[in-house]
Amino acid sequence: MRKTTNIRTFVLWGFICVIANLFCTLSSAYDGDQSFWLGWIQSLIDSGVGGFRGNYPPLYVFWLWIVAQVHSIFGIVIAKTFLLKFLCLWPVYFAHLFLVDISCRLVDRYNLPHWQQNLVIALVALNPAILLGGPMWGQVDLVPVALAIGALYSIYFRRTTMFAAPLYILALLAKFQMILFLPVFGGLFLKHWRRSWKGLPFAVLVCVLVFLPFFLGDNLAGMLRRAYVNTTSQYPFATYNAANLWMLIAGNVSPDSTPLFGLSKSGPFFWLCPSYVGKGLFVLFSVFTLVASIRCKSLRRVFELATWNATAFFVFLPGMHERYILYAIPVAVIWLVLDWKKAFIWVSLLTAVASCNVSILCNGFHGGDAWTWLSVMSVSTMVFALFYLFFPKTFAKVTGLIASLNIPRFVPYCFLAVCLLVDCVYHVYSLCPVKLKHADDEIILSGVKYDSFRQNYKVPLMNKSVENAPLAVSGRQYKYGIGTHAPSRVVYTLPENADSLYAYVGLDDEVFDNGEVIFRVYGDGKLLWQSGPVKGDAEEPVFVGVSVQGYKTLRLETDPHGPDSYDHADWLSPVIKLKK
Repeated sequence: MRKTTNIRTFVLWGFICVIANLFCTLSSAYDGDQSFWLGWIQSLIDSGVGGFRGNYPPLYVFWLWIVAQVHSIFGIVIAKTFLLKFLCLWPVYFAHLFLVDISCRLVDRYNLPHWQQNLVIALVALNPAILLGGPMWGQVDLVPVALAIGALYSIYFRRTTMFAAPLYILALLAKFQMILFLPVFGGLFLKHWRRSWKGLPFAVLVCVLVFLPFFLGDNLAGMLRRAYVNTTSQYPFATYNAANLWMLIAGNVSPDSTPLFGLSKSGPFFWLCPSYVGKGLFVLFSVFTLVASIRCKSLRRVFELATWNATAFFVFLPGMHERYILYAIPVAVIWLVLDWKKAFIWVSLLTAVASCNVSILCNGFHGGDAWTWLSVMSVSTMVFALFYLFFPKTFAKVTGLIASLNIPRFVPYCFLAVCLLVDCVYHVYSLCPVKLKHADDEIILSGVKYDSFRQNYKVPLMNKSVENAPLAVSGRQYKYGIGTHAPSRVVYTLPENADSLYAYVGLDDEVFDNGEVIFRVYGDGKLLWQSGPVKGDAEEPVFVGVSVQGYKTLRLETDPHGPDSYDHADWLSPVIKLKK
């Protein structure tokens, strides 16, 4: 009966976790980090895994290679689109679902009231820090922590010890910061050394398999240097937007060698700076954690120590980023599941600190992104409420029948996989560039040099938006077109046998729901065609079809309809048809 209960709990909160992750993905990703993903994926398309030159650990690079293949196979230009963020986050979705799964398995071991069990799992499935740092921010820190959790869990039990070392190695290969769990893992490894060493051959095999593509590409040494050596000095600051000890004492983005208390760098107290003091404090705390782990007698104590060591990593060490506090949250929620009474207040405080620190930089919901989902939720709630109010007996029978179903544990994972595949197909189809199949008697206008232009902001770009991004209107990318910013005028000389102009016009998706433009086409200064106000709220592109027979010059003109701050106006798939 107990197993059936925790499966039902997992199915319920697994579905909620999936929906919450997909909903939060609608928010705008942190732009700076998306630039890294974009560059690395382009590098993987150009050079493959063996030639990868990014400074990211190798394990996640394999997933980025898959993302690169999706873009390459379907001809989708790599840009900071929803698809890029969505595909990069697939491992995060499964890691969060795994966290809910293992929490449901563990919470059922303790005789908590049913409402408390659901409250604990709700804090795992809907943890604001996890959702902010993953699907909202666009980061993947949950993936290596999930592997580290698997390692800590595995090494504690005799039947799973052999999996611990390879799991921990995978965590390090996904993110080097997972070394913060070494004192806990190392203590347990020493405590159970008679059986824990059996996992070392598998750990070596994991390293060989992960490193092999880089070795074959003659890039292994370079990858290790960039991912594990150079990054330690990449941000030599006391703190980098992290609300920790050094934010209080030294200030944000101050050098980690700044003397404390106004002392001189060259005096006998040269070591009194964030770099030395912070590392010393963390080493001392890690020694305590190591000893405590060797003496550890319960799984709840394991995850308590892991929580505090991850917190000390963030609070004491210099060079911390704002999101590195997130490493403490997944292990903290496992501790919460195992030790509700003791852990609740601590996990709540850590979640609040992590959520607030991350949200300072990441709070990117746009109303238009969320309204559809929220409307579905509110309408669905009302429908169920009406069913409950007017047909209470039938409602009770239906809910009872659902509760009695023996649903397999893999159902939430399958549900997530189906959601991801359907969403992926939709967005891949939407972003597949619209290509022109032009005949010999047609000229693509964006492939012709214009005679002159006038534009207040930047210059017209061929086959790119005015911001040098792929042309995209209403969720579709276009391979050919002219990206302008209203007001603008672009003048062409027409061929003598020019017959017609065909094109689509719209405001580029990079302006979200802002902007409003009027498009005009002139022949020898005579107005041939004019649109109504075209808005930047995902409107479908407006078709242009106009005769240009007998005209020598063609002028494409855009004018603001109101303020011009967001008037990124695109001429899409413009073609001059010639008379035969």
